[in-house]
Amino acid sequence: MKFDSYSGTYALTAQSIDRISEQVESFLASIQTEHANILRIRLSLEEALLRWQDKFGEDTEVLFSAGSSWRRPTITLKLTGESFDPMEDAENDMGGWIEGLLSEVGLTPRYSYRQGVNILQLRLPRPQRNPALNLLISVAAGLIAGLGGRAVLPEILRERLIHTILGPLQGLMFRILNAAAGPVIFFTVLVGICGVGSIAVSRKASRKILLRFISATSILTVLTLVLSIKAFSLHYFNVPMSDTRFASFLDFFLQIIPNDILSPIITGDTPQVILIAIILGNALLVVDSQTDTVISLIEQLNKVGLIIADWVGTLSPCFALVLLILDLWDSDQEASSLLNCWKPFLLFLLVTAATILVWMLWVSCSKHVSFRKLAKKLWPSFLVALRTSSVDAAYGENVLCCVKHLGISKTVTSYGLPLGLVIYMPSSTMATMIFTMYAAKSYGIVISAIWCITAVYLIVALLVATPPVTGIGLLAYSTVFSQLGIPSDGLIIALLADILFGFVTAAANQVMLQMELVLQADRMGELNHDLLER
Repeated sequence: MKFDSYSGTYALTAQSIDRISEQVESFLASIQTEHANILRIRLSLEEALLRWQDKFGEDTEVLFSAGSSWRRPTITLKLTGESFDPMEDAENDMGGWIEGLLSEVGLTPRYSYRQGVNILQLRLPRPQRNPALNLLISVAAGLIAGLGGRAVLPEILRERLIHTILGPLQGLMFRILNAAAGPVIFFTVLVGICGVGSIAVSRKASRKILLRFISATSILTVLTLVLSIKAFSLHYFNVPMSDTRFASFLDFFLQIIPNDILSPIITGDTPQVILIAIILGNALLVVDSQTDTVISLIEQLNKVGLIIADWVGTLSPCFALVLLILDLWDSDQEASSLLNCWKPFLLFLLVTAATILVWMLWVSCSKHVSFRKLAKKLWPSFLVALRTSSVDAAYGENVLCCVKHLGISKTVTSYGLPLGLVIYMPSSTMATMIFTMYAAKSYGIVISAIWCITAVYLIVALLVATPPVTGIGLLAYSTVFSQLGIPSDGLIIALLADILFGFVTAAANQVMLQMELVLQADRMGELNHDLLER
């Protein structure tokens, strides 16, 4: 996709700053950025330029450019002089982790100083269609090719194609998923622990919000597990607790402690990988400032991991196409499971709708605001998230909704919203749990107490600790299935489920997050009741 480009050298006068701001707005509009995000980015860059103006004076020149860099839209400001970070101590500053997160999704500029030049750069996501739509197109193509091939091609030819082309491609895809899962999960969990931990240490209020987010997500995931067992009539393996049984039960949990650090990452033992990341992350927090260089290195490695996850997401349509054709040609069971995918999706819609309704009724009754008025306030940001399936695209509308319509203070919004968009994933964990239980039913898996505990631990840890980027969902399903004994063939159904759930989860997570922030802001005395009720 082509978009406008701008460049020029300007003195730091008021007129020049206005000119740069106008060009920034035009550039963002050309790449179809949401209006609220355009406003946020423009004001952020204006504030940075005004701070440089106060520091260096109006005679200083700044180099401005907006265009494509490595196929990504990029806005860059460069100023030669002594080091001065114009983003430091900004109103919404929450430290490197939050700023880095917002920078990765194209919402906050990132500052650096190299060879005597101050550099402020904003890298935005590449303009593209909703990833879920690309996957839907691939699924449709796979169904047409798979069903058409079964009807037209002789069985001998189909078997030859399976053994010579489709089978090896399937093996390659599973190897890619297994190779990517360990490093990506390790570094995202590790960086998440360091970032969230540093916020919790620096702000007592954010620590309370963090614990509430994780507790609420875990409780909803457990309730969804119980409901799914009933809904899908799973076979439950129940043995009375004897001494031998207790020893086996205890041994299961002790096995999570690895013999060494590298083996779990190499072999893909996810429970051990997550435990290592949690312990190492907390250890780095204890040492604190003495490990700044190490944490910086880990953050850079995490960026590499997120790029790999993005590549996996880019390959997902190819995965869907090949796996669908292979499964439709090779087995009737997969076609039946695909056709019955409406069952977990319908259950997910019902559970999510009921959860949102309860959250909204709770806020409506406790804060004395009409349900209809509350729904009207939430609708614009909900619609953006639903249309784009993206938290970053809806971020600007989300901020406006929290501050201007729900009465949540700017302080609580500045750290509670970015933190919640990463940590608070109730709808995502419920969706993953429902489909995992459906897959277990489809493949005749007999579950037990240990199996259920492992499912909750993996799903909550993977979705809470990892950022909402393309490709993470498929890696999460791959990891959960391998640990719970669900055949890897089930990943094709997981791909379809991830598409269906993806249209809803971002918007649903956002609504529940907004309700949580209203309740938390009220407890802290940071809620404007008049604005909420207006």
